[in-house]
Amino acid sequence: MAGHRASEKTRRRLVIAVALSYVATVYGGGWLKGHYNHLTQYVSELNATGTAWAWQIGVFGFGLFGLLCLALLWTTAPVAPVVGISRVGYWLLLAEPVAWIGSALFPCDPGCPVDGSLSQDIHNLLGGITYLVTALGLVLLSRSPRMAPKARVGWLVLAGVWMILFAVMVAPEFAPWRGLLQRLAEFLLYGYVCAAAWRLSPAGSELTR
Repeated sequence: MAGHRASEKTRRRLVIAVALSYVATVYGGGWLKGHYNHLTQYVSELNATGTAWAWQIGVFGFGLFGLLCLALLWTTAPVAPVVGISRVGYWLLLAEPVAWIGSALFPCDPGCPVDGSLSQDIHNLLGGITYLVTALGLVLLSRSPRMAPKARVGWLVLAGVWMILFAVMVAPEFAPWRGLLQRLAEFLLYGYVCAAAWRLSPAGSELTR
């Protein structure tokens, strides 16, 4: 029992760390950049090559956030109410921390263009794959028989909203709002995952309510 309580404390501390790291990276990084616009600019533009504070935000922002997300998923796995194909979906969510760490290693060019340097091309490929893999992970996660019907629907709806926001975000006509759309997608995904991880009991029952 003491071990369960300790693991629950660790998981909840990681939830808090993930949330604080995200805010520090996105909004603290935006503040450091000075002229960064959260409405119009992608989050990846915070560490765009050749820009102010790029490597610091990449390492201590993107990289650290990715590692914390990875730790949270790893710590939550033993009590997550997933079996079979839904467990595959759970581990597909690793695409998110991998993408953040990848963004630190392969930053985009200024403006995050469709075509650019090799780093930009790798960045774009990683980003596109990540959105699709994350959506698939959410869909498979919703297939868990250990979750209540409302919980399964919640994950499925999240997958749909995630892909809709991604499609709208990359559409040229919505360029003036692409940063806002990306923030909204991230808030919904990370907020939902963090809330689920926070509520989990050692038996994994609370996520099914």
